[in-house]
Amino acid sequence: MATILLIDDDASNREPTGRLLRHEGYEVVRAANGRDALELLSAYPVDLILLDLVMPEMDGLTFLKLLRGNPRHKHLPVVMLTALSDGEPLHRSQRLGVNEYLVKSRFSPERLLEVVRGQLLAPVTSQPTAAPATPAA
Repeated sequence: MATILLIDDDASNREPTGRLLRHEGYEVVRAANGRDALELLSAYPVDLILLDLVMPEMDGLTFLKLLRGNPRHKHLPVVMLTALSDGEPLHRSQRLGVNEYLVKSRFSPERLLEVVRGQLLAPVTSQPTAAPATPAA
């Protein structure tokens, strides 16, 4: 099964999301910020990244810029999980190659699993495209 790197500084988000993914059979590696996540990427091969935007030490945009600058991880699928629903940070994340984003207050566990499955099954493209996820009802 696939390995997912879950990057979120808030344990109250990170832990339940990690449990949900493990329950579905995914291996989950967790990091509390972008800096720690970069270190983990050198030790663990991952298939997908779930990335928070606002974090201490290294935020999601800085992490994403460094990730996309590394040829080894340039096309690794990234789903942004954020509390922000619009604004410049989301536009920047799209330009940096986020594959999809979900607003934390607007998605269900089922929607998260649907997006994860879709990203893991999607063929690798030369340029990731950002497509805002439809909020769950």
